[in-house]
Amino acid sequence: MHDLERQLPTLTRGEGVLESVFDHYEPVRGPVPERARTDHDPLHRKEYLLAVRRRLTGLGEDGRRGGGA
Repeated sequence: MHDLERQLPTLTRGEGVLESVFDHYEPVRGPVPERARTDHDPLHRKEYLLAVRRRLTGLGEDGRRGGGA
């Protein structure tokens, strides 16, 4: 699906539209896929809320705007 979305502008000279509809779920076969978290864990509430606050206010870890990592 993603490959077709990327090819669509070339195939239709920018005039194509792709519509899709969810069809069904399928059970996972083989090992369940895993990936590491890319954000803060909401189960660690205090750290999570601090991270959300920093993101919304633009504060860094050091409490200054744009500062810290």
